[in-house]
Amino acid sequence: MDLRSFFGILPPRILYRDASSPVESIPLPEKVTLLWPGKPASFLKVGVGEEVKTGQNLAKKKDLVFISPVSGQVEEVFTLPGLGRGEDLAITIRVKEQDSYETSLEPVEDFSKLKPMELRELIMEAGFDDLSSISNVPAIWPQVDCLIISALDLDPISCSNRQAFQMNAEHLTDSVQLLLSATQAPRCVLAVPDDMMGHVPQNLPGDCTVAGVANVYPNGLREILAKEHGAGRLMESDGNGIRGNTVVVGAEHALAMAVSLRQGRPFVEKFVAVGGGENGQPKSFKVRIGTPVAHVLKEAGLSASPKGKLIINGIMRGYACFSDQQPVTSSTDCIHVQAQGQVFFYQDIPCINCGKCDAICPVDLAVGLLGRMAEYGKFEECRDIGAQNCIDCGLCAYVCPAKRPLVHFISNAKHAILLEESKAGSGSI
Repeated sequence: MDLRSFFGILPPRILYRDASSPVESIPLPEKVTLLWPGKPASFLKVGVGEEVKTGQNLAKKKDLVFISPVSGQVEEVFTLPGLGRGEDLAITIRVKEQDSYETSLEPVEDFSKLKPMELRELIMEAGFDDLSSISNVPAIWPQVDCLIISALDLDPISCSNRQAFQMNAEHLTDSVQLLLSATQAPRCVLAVPDDMMGHVPQNLPGDCTVAGVANVYPNGLREILAKEHGAGRLMESDGNGIRGNTVVVGAEHALAMAVSLRQGRPFVEKFVAVGGGENGQPKSFKVRIGTPVAHVLKEAGLSASPKGKLIINGIMRGYACFSDQQPVTSSTDCIHVQAQGQVFFYQDIPCINCGKCDAICPVDLAVGLLGRMAEYGKFEECRDIGAQNCIDCGLCAYVCPAKRPLVHFISNAKHAILLEESKAGSGSI
């Protein structure tokens, strides 16, 4: 994966993992846990002891979606610390072996017969949030200048998009038509790793072009794809409204959207790459959403040591898992196990001004200066030199010889800047 240059003169080339390992299906666990970020228990229309069915929307309000991926009985409703600064609503379901489907989704035979707003609503009802940040207010849907469907992944050890593209490329034409209709984008780009160009189908719509992308991290990050192959800037929503002009959807979700809407069944399982430990051999699984990480590790023949680490979603952009009972979600692409001797520790060492972080930054930030400003809480200065443009690729910390936690410093600055902008927008002091 890591190809270091001769004498360390040039930055390292980090290759994405291939998708050659066979995909195994993991049996259902005894229990699943579903997470609903930032929502109170009052938003649920089911309670402890009630039966639920696979595909059932558990949200009380009609405009919200919280899908059960299994059939079974609600056993517990509680809260967990969220990945942000708040809490996530959690619901545990004791699983029945046999799925019993209940869904309001009707199979769609022809995407072209539905209006864009209707398609966006169906996509959300099927359990996909890829368009949620820009479709919450359909009446002010912005102009999408380019749609990108990406078969590249978000981390070097993840291969969910590559795996889906390799196995389900026959659904790609449907996916392109669905997303072009839903976004009203005038053009579509299929971004494909250069070593997988042979999997591109011949019958793509005329308004879809293919871009071969070097299979090197961080080329698969959405911000970079939007800049290099889209209309310039990733479309996203924040407290100040909608900005950007390019929508990027990963191949796994794009392909699953078309299948879900055709069959009238929501998104309940996904590809997850699992690797690490002493043997280091990665495996690929298809996992039901809500499955505990511990259950996945058991099927993979791995376990986390007490002083080791579990990392969710990759070694460059992932986060430490606080418990092996944490569930797989719709955005979980990979699980990595680190033995005690493999755990990396950042150090409290001053910057040595080598410039390696600045040289490797894909968005040309003054990373060394940003790190120092953020370390001492000078967040106004961080905003002035572009901290909010950081895409969290992790390359700066990866090459830092002083082992400074640069990503953590800048991430903290970005959060402080966002809080300040939110206060200003609401009129608070």
